[in-house]
Amino acid sequence: MFVLKRGGEKEPMDISKIRVVIDFACEGLNVDPLELEADARIQFREGISTKEIQALLIRTAADKISPTSPQWQYVAARLLLYDLYKEVGHQRGYEVKDKINGSYTPYRPENLYENVLKLVEKGIYGGYLLENYSKEDFDNLAALIDPKRDLLFTYTGLKILVDRYLVRNEDGFLVELPQEMYLLIAMTLGIAEERSKRTQYVREFYELLSKHEVSLATPTMMNARRPHTQLSSCFVLTVDDDLYDIFDNVQKAGQISKFAGGLGIYLGKIRAAGAPIRKFKGASSGVLPVVKILNDVMVYVDQLGMRKGSASITLDIWHRDIEDFLEVKTNVGDERKKAHDIHPAVSIPDIFMHRLISDDYWTLLDPYYCKNVKGDKNLEDLYGEEFEEAYIQLEKSVPPDGKKTIKAFELWKRLLSVIFETGEPYIFFRDTANRLNPNKHCGIVYSSNLCHEIVQNMSTTKHIEHSLEDGTILHKKLAGDVVVCNLGSINLGKVYTNQDIQRVMPLLVRMLDNVISINFYAIKEAEWTNRRYRAIGIGVSNYHYRLAKEGIAFESQEHLDFANELFERIAYWAIKSSCELSKERGAYELFRGSDWERGIFFGRSAAENSAISKNGFDWEKLAAEVKEHGLRNGYLLALMPTGSTSLIVGATPSIDPIFSRFYKEENMSGILPQVPPEVETLYWHYKSAYHIDQNWVIRAGAVRQMWIDQAQSLNLFIDPDKIDGPALSNLYKLAWQLGLKTLYYCRSKSITDMEECESCAT
Repeated sequence: MFVLKRGGEKEPMDISKIRVVIDFACEGLNVDPLELEADARIQFREGISTKEIQALLIRTAADKISPTSPQWQYVAARLLLYDLYKEVGHQRGYEVKDKINGSYTPYRPENLYENVLKLVEKGIYGGYLLENYSKEDFDNLAALIDPKRDLLFTYTGLKILVDRYLVRNEDGFLVELPQEMYLLIAMTLGIAEERSKRTQYVREFYELLSKHEVSLATPTMMNARRPHTQLSSCFVLTVDDDLYDIFDNVQKAGQISKFAGGLGIYLGKIRAAGAPIRKFKGASSGVLPVVKILNDVMVYVDQLGMRKGSASITLDIWHRDIEDFLEVKTNVGDERKKAHDIHPAVSIPDIFMHRLISDDYWTLLDPYYCKNVKGDKNLEDLYGEEFEEAYIQLEKSVPPDGKKTIKAFELWKRLLSVIFETGEPYIFFRDTANRLNPNKHCGIVYSSNLCHEIVQNMSTTKHIEHSLEDGTILHKKLAGDVVVCNLGSINLGKVYTNQDIQRVMPLLVRMLDNVISINFYAIKEAEWTNRRYRAIGIGVSNYHYRLAKEGIAFESQEHLDFANELFERIAYWAIKSSCELSKERGAYELFRGSDWERGIFFGRSAAENSAISKNGFDWEKLAAEVKEHGLRNGYLLALMPTGSTSLIVGATPSIDPIFSRFYKEENMSGILPQVPPEVETLYWHYKSAYHIDQNWVIRAGAVRQMWIDQAQSLNLFIDPDKIDGPALSNLYKLAWQLGLKTLYYCRSKSITDMEECESCAT
C-alpha cells in the first residue's frame, strides 16, 4: 500500500513510522496502543495521505473517549499536537524528526526572535514586541519554553486552541505553537512593567499561564501579541433619550464588535412608543426599533466572519414598552417586532418584587414623563428608597397616555413564560446591585454586561457642540462611563488553598492591571472609564471539579461552608494584592469616597467581616491598609462564564455544575467529546446540573456573593418535565431574597441552541 506525503511524493506505507506516533501519543497513559493501531488500520486505503492517516488516528482516539476510558482524550490531544508540530515545522522550513530519523524537537526556541521578526514584518504580530524586547531578551525568555506542558492539554482543549487561538498566516496556515503563544502573551502583558523588572514578571506570567493555573479572557488570549491589543472582553453602553446619542451608540456598538468585544446596552432612558416628540403626541416609535437596529448591527459586524457580534440589551420592568420587549425572541407574534440575535435582559427594582409577593398592581411608565424627578435626576437614576418614593409619586402624576396599570403577577408570569421558552431574558436586580456598589459615591449601575457578571458605574456621553473649521468638522463630547471588562480566572483544580491563592493572586491582579495599561480602545469613552476605575474581574473555573475532588456533594451544607471559606480567601487576597499594587503604582482615580476607602467591603464593615471570617483573616488590619494606601482597581471580583478557555485548560466551566459525565459539545471546532476531570475516579461525586435541586445552585450563589463586589454569571438548569411555573417563580424569588444581583441563562433540556458567550470566557 502506498501513501501520499505532505510534499506530494509517493512512498510505501511504513507501519513502523505510524507506531512511533502512536507510541508518543500513548506513552505513560492507561490505554492500549495496539487497540488504536488496529482500529485505525482497517480504515486505511491505497493512496491515503499521511495527513489523512494522522486525522484518522486522531478521530479514532477521540471516538474512544468515555467516562470509563477518559485518558483517550490525552492520546487524541498528543496526536493532534504531533500534527500541529509538523505543520508549523513545515511552514518554518524544518523537520520535526521522529525516533527513527533522529531527535524529536517540536520547538526551536533559538529561532523565536527570527520567527517573531518575520511575522511582525507581515503584520501578523505587533511591532511593540520588538520595540520592547531585545534579541537577547527573546533568547533568554525563549529558554523558558517547556514542551512537556503541551501534554497538559486534552483533545478538546487543544482542538479549540488550534482552531481559534493560535496565530495563522495570511494563507490560513498555523505559524505558532502553544507554548510560544503563552510566552508571547506574557511578554505582551509584561510591556507595562518597568524595564528592569520586565523579564522577571514575564517569567512568572508564563509559569501561571503555561501550567494552566490561571486563564485570561478570550480577547486577551487572541489579541495579545497581535497588532491591535484589544484585550478586554465586554463593554457596557448607556443610551440617552436623544436621536444623536442613539445612533452614536449604534456606531460605538459596531466599532466594539469589530474588535471582538461583547456588548451590554441599557435602553431604559429611551421614551416609549407613543410618547411625544417636540410636543407632538404619539410620535415616538419607542424602544423596539432601536433594539432591531442593534440586532442588525450585531449580525452585520460579524468579527471577520468568525462569529456574529453579541449584545445583551436591558430594559426596566417599569418601562412602558416592557411587554413588547419581552417578546423579541419568542417564536410567536409580529415578526416585525422580533430581534432574534440579541439577548434581552430585564432590570427589576425591589418594589416590583414586594408588589409581586403581595399580589399588588404594577404601573408601567414612559421615561419621557419621568425626567428630573429629584433635582436633575430621572427615575432610572435613583435606587432604593429614593426610587420607590419617586416611583409611587409618578404613578399618581403621570398622565394616562404615559402609563399602564397591570397586575404585577401577570407581568411576572409572562416573563417566566418567555424564560421557559427561550432561556432568557437575563435578570438584573438593580437595588441590590447599587446598594452593594463600592463606588456608589460617583455613579449608578443601570444594567450589566453581556454575560451578567459585571456591575459597574455607567453614564451617558453628553454631546456639547459641532463646529466647522476650514473644512474640518469637530464634534465635542463629554465622555460618559462606558464599562470595560478586563477578566481572568483561577483554575480551582490547581489553585485553591490559602497558600496557592496568596501566591497566584498578586500576579493575576498585576496581569489584569497591565491589560488596562496596554489596551487598544475602539472608542475613547472606554479608555476614559477604564483608566479612571481600572476595574478588573477575577473569576474561577473548575469549581465542580474541586467540589468532587474534595468529596463534597453539590446539594449539601458542606458545599455552602466550603464556598464561604474559599471565596473569602479569594476576596481577601484580591484586595490585598490590589492594595500592594496601589503602593507601587497609585490608587485608581476615584478611590477617595468609595466604600473601599471607608472600610466597607461587600456592604459590611471590617469588624463584621472579621467576625464572620472562616479563615481567621484580620479584615480590620486590611481595611486600615487600604485606607492608607488605596486600591489600584475600583472593582475586583466577578464570576464570569469560562466557556472556551475552561475547555482549553481541561476544567469544568466557571461555577456551573457539569452538564453530564459524558456528552458531545458542538461548536465552531466541530463535535467535541466532553468528560470532567478525573471522571474515572470521581464518577459518583459528579452530579449532572439537570439532576441538582436548583435551590442549592442559588443558595451556593448567595454564599459566594457575600465575597464578590460585582456579580456572577449564574445559570439555572431545569427539566421542563419536572418543573412548573410556580417552582420556577420560587427560584427567581429566592435569588432576589438571598441577595443575588444577577441571573444569567435558564438552561433547559428542551433548549438546545443557546449560544455560549465567548467574550467573557476566560
